[in-house]
Amino acid sequence: MKSSYFLGIFGGHGPNPAAALICNNKLIAFAEEERFNRIKNAPSYLPIRSILFCLKKANIDAKDLNSISFGWDCESYLKKQPLFLKQLKARYDWHDNLYNDLHERKLLTAFHPEVLKQNLKFSLAKNNQFIDIKKISFFNHHLCHAASTYYASGFDKALIFTIDGSGEEDCTVIWKAENGEIKEIEKYKLPYTLGGYYGTFTEFLGFRANSEEGKLMGLAPYGKYDVKLQNKLEDFVSFDKKNSSYTVDPTYRFYNQRTYNALFTDKLVKAFGPPRSPHQKLTSYHKDLAFNVQWRLEQIVSSIVSKYVNANKIHNVCLAGGVAMNCKMNGVIANLPEVKNIHVQPASSDNGTALGAACISAVKKKFVFNKIMPHAYWGPEYSDSEIKKAIIESKLKYSKPKKLLEYTSTMLNEGKIIGWFNGRSEIGARSLGGRSILANPMFKDMQKKLNLEVKHREHWRPFAPALIKENFKKYFGHTKPSDYMIVAYYMKKEFHKVFPSTVHVDGSVRPQSVRKDTNHRFHKLLTLFGELSGHPLLINTSFNIQGEPIVETPQDALRCFGGTGIDILVIGNYIIEKNPKN
Repeated sequence: MKSSYFLGIFGGHGPNPAAALICNNKLIAFAEEERFNRIKNAPSYLPIRSILFCLKKANIDAKDLNSISFGWDCESYLKKQPLFLKQLKARYDWHDNLYNDLHERKLLTAFHPEVLKQNLKFSLAKNNQFIDIKKISFFNHHLCHAASTYYASGFDKALIFTIDGSGEEDCTVIWKAENGEIKEIEKYKLPYTLGGYYGTFTEFLGFRANSEEGKLMGLAPYGKYDVKLQNKLEDFVSFDKKNSSYTVDPTYRFYNQRTYNALFTDKLVKAFGPPRSPHQKLTSYHKDLAFNVQWRLEQIVSSIVSKYVNANKIHNVCLAGGVAMNCKMNGVIANLPEVKNIHVQPASSDNGTALGAACISAVKKKFVFNKIMPHAYWGPEYSDSEIKKAIIESKLKYSKPKKLLEYTSTMLNEGKIIGWFNGRSEIGARSLGGRSILANPMFKDMQKKLNLEVKHREHWRPFAPALIKENFKKYFGHTKPSDYMIVAYYMKKEFHKVFPSTVHVDGSVRPQSVRKDTNHRFHKLLTLFGELSGHPLLINTSFNIQGEPIVETPQDALRCFGGTGIDILVIGNYIIEKNPKN
């Protein structure tokens, strides 16, 4: 049978452009543009280098593609969005119209289907790849999110919850999936955006929306519940507990005078006080606000999930969309008594819509169902000769030990920080043993050391552990293993003092359960470390510094190694040490 190739892409506006390539029922490649152009989140780029990688991995040319699918319904958006926005203006008393109008025009231009087609055509032509623009199709953004998680889940029946800032006019959509078919149940449209709500307070607290929401989530456990703050938040995002639904007052974010920031209005400042500047000291108020913003999100989403799980008697849950990157919220959902199984797409941000778009095209041709993505290692890999060439160019001393894993585990046990470059790179925001920084979590000062000397980030930021899947129950009880470090669980109290550098202040962690069948080498390293330390569990953080993408190439890894406090670089089958014993 002749092979069919389905390319999915997202980009051109906003962060996280990516490309994914499916051949018949098999995912071939899936990568993000930021890893290639080295710009964090690569905002507003088309995923040209990601596409070129996918084509190279499949050993095909662009002319061999059966379809090119885009994760945004640009054709519908161009026709319907102006009318939708006009209706919104009629519902609310608008102020600061100039900013809103300019922003809307920018979006309509960026997602104009002909603009995207021509930009894609000529950008690829510069690289001697020629596409037929008639093969380009556009799919609903939230449907692409839904497809990205459902077709990777292994579930036959599932309820899917896609939650983000917005996709076209949609913000939260609930889906029912069975036998490979996805059907919409209910949706929340703009301005009812939970992603926008969370992004608003990300900016208000001095971080960057659409990039640093994880900082708000990490800060939240340092605060406490506050009734007064909840009452104020209720005015912004009203939660109807009885009906498990919510509404958002857009005058706090969209439709009012803005003095401080494009993502919140002066009405928000009047309610919550002056916004924090990025370098201002974090106060107890900031921590309490973070806690209450996070708590409210968890309450709303978990209530919605419970409502639809109970109503449909389907106990498998799939999550995607930018809000599904919130590990703490995902953990609350996973622990709901009515949720038996949960799957969260590791590329839940807009990068995941590239996979979803490719899946939708493949399904239309009777392909893809229902385990298209059994792991996260879909990026490039590099041969020993390519790695050695990069090392020689760096003029660093290196070795190629026969017992590389044994030596590495010994160094980790002694407290060394390891840069780990192994096999194909991961998709998504988490390093999962392909491009990782590893350390011993049993050293009390390791969290501080990693934050200040290696990651160059805030001292209070937590780190996550990787452990062999066979031991998951030992440390976390009867919870559901998470291969992608995207669901937060509470570690058993007896281990809190054992791993002081990887348990957050509230006892939560977002673990990665490492499977032997998907990353044998990393699994072996953890096993050897466990034989030495008594615990097959390591700190696993992304191989980068704050503000930069995760390293992709050997050259990227060497630069990060040289400019940080990493002690040893394990790169393929080679080792480079800053202070070798011999």
